[in-house]
Amino acid sequence: MRQFVIISILLIVGFLGKAQSDFSLTEGVSVLTYSLPKTELCFEVEIETITEKPGVFYLYSQRYLAVNKVIMEEKSTLKIKNIKMTSNTIPDLKRRYAVEVLPKSVLNGIVVDSQGILCGVNVEPKPVVQCDRNNDTNNNVTIGDQSSDILPLTQEYMMAGSVAKMAEGAAIQIYNIRSSRLNLLSGDVDHMPDGDAMKMMLSGLDKKEKELTELFVGSIRKSTTKHKIYFTPENPVSKEILFRLSAIRGVVDKDDLSGEPYFITVTPEKFQKQEPDPKTKLEKAVLFTVLPASTNITISDGVKDILKNNLQLPQLGELMMLPESLFKVPGLYISVDNQTGRLLEIKK
Repeated sequence: MRQFVIISILLIVGFLGKAQSDFSLTEGVSVLTYSLPKTELCFEVEIETITEKPGVFYLYSQRYLAVNKVIMEEKSTLKIKNIKMTSNTIPDLKRRYAVEVLPKSVLNGIVVDSQGILCGVNVEPKPVVQCDRNNDTNNNVTIGDQSSDILPLTQEYMMAGSVAKMAEGAAIQIYNIRSSRLNLLSGDVDHMPDGDAMKMMLSGLDKKEKELTELFVGSIRKSTTKHKIYFTPENPVSKEILFRLSAIRGVVDKDDLSGEPYFITVTPEKFQKQEPDPKTKLEKAVLFTVLPASTNITISDGVKDILKNNLQLPQLGELMMLPESLFKVPGLYISVDNQTGRLLEIKK
């Protein structure tokens, strides 16, 4: 099976022949249409919200627990925990073309995927790879939420009608729990539990002590929320605002000045264009592919970079032509990557 040399065909860049043009329909002419791909970036931003709540006995933490470091007022802080980047392939409507259907033409074997993006000539259709848009709703996971129920106190303390007296009762329970745990660990009990029972008892004591202690020192609740942001670069950009982070509402639109800005920079590689030899006869371009641009993508808060990635972006790459003479070979097989528009293979 004879192989064709691809590199020599692709030396002529940017020449748009009259045999093929931007998508249009002429009355009475049958055409096959295809689009070249374009990449849409999808950023999944994970926001962590930390909510601090004071305990109901925080004024008595020093008196009964000898603790000075306590939460004295309720407040929430937000920060970006992580950013992940995926991509979607969509048709580039600026690079949509029509090919006239002619008898016995090799181009009659043009194959496109379900979005109309070029897969090649005389090849099997290729699947479309997309990120999951059905999962765009926010996901919220809460860690360390404070119980609203105060652990039972004895009748003496519950009927006292004094917050100070109730705080004293809670503190006594904490010291009793610590004493019980110490007795278990030292073996100073009448009936020593076995391994699994020991672990369960210690775990229960730890949980009760934590809940009681939070009544004095306060509690911290952490929750994470995920947001998806879509961005389709049409040109190189430098520190363009992608979104903003509000201390109250989380991720907000880039035009909402209540949030701090986060920036995106898209830097494609620079191509060195080769001018065609003036002595070379230019041929008609009958099929187009793309030489995608290796592109650096950076997300930053203006001071430090949060995400760095590299992706092949077809819309920022160079348009490549396949000349008319190539398609005079019967049984031609051309494979094109429908994600990047790159020419993969030409053979007979």
